[in-house]
Amino acid sequence: MDDILKRLSDAPVPAGLAQIDDAILAGLAERQSEARATSRMLSAAAVVALGVGYAGGSLMPSPASAAEHRLVISETALAPSTLLDFL
Repeated sequence: MDDILKRLSDAPVPAGLAQIDDAILAGLAERQSEARATSRMLSAAAVVALGVGYAGGSLMPSPASAAEHRLVISETALAPSTLLDFL
C-alpha cells in the first residue's frame, strides 16, 4: 500500500484537474442567476395577481345581496311532502 501511495504522489497532476474548479464555479454561478431570474418572475406574478384581486374586489360598489324569489308553482307533484301524503 505504501508503494502504491508513493507512486501516486510521484505521478504528475492531471492537466484537467486544474480546470475542474473553474467549471464547477461557472455552473454554480449559472444556476444562481437562473434562480434569481425565476424568483423575479414569481415575485412579479404575485404582485400582478394581488393587483388583479384588489382591483376586482374594489369594483363592487356595494355588497352583493340575494335576489327576491317568488315561487312559480307552490306545490309540485314530485315534492316529498306530496309523495308521502298517502300514509
